[in-house]
Amino acid sequence: MEENNKKKVEEEISREPNAENPFTLLDLKLTHVEKSAAGVPAVMAAFSDLFEEKAPIRGMRALFKMNQMNGFDCPSCAWPDPDDERSVLGEYCENGAKALAEEATTKRVTPEFFRQNSVYDLAK
Repeated sequence: MEENNKKKVEEEISREPNAENPFTLLDLKLTHVEKSAAGVPAVMAAFSDLFEEKAPIRGMRALFKMNQMNGFDCPSCAWPDPDDERSVLGEYCENGAKALAEEATTKRVTPEFFRQNSVYDLAK
């Protein structure tokens, strides 16, 4: 009897949402390594993230303020800001632009969504 109860508890625990990443990684794909991590392809990738998040104008304005003297720090890293001259075109990397695009998104989750979906169910 006690063994059955122990099994039931273990089964219930295994159904609980877990804060840890899964042990197996699914759907990984190997692709050809790009020759460059900057330049026009990186700029195009940054812009595509802004369009994907439906925030092209809002995002562009924010990119020109990110890591500037009177602006704000990048939400994605701890890259030290230069003390003096900064590029007016931008002081950020592609990952910083992606993080900014996610922060600048106009997409919203409404209270109705959380009425229909508990945090517990979403965590599963």
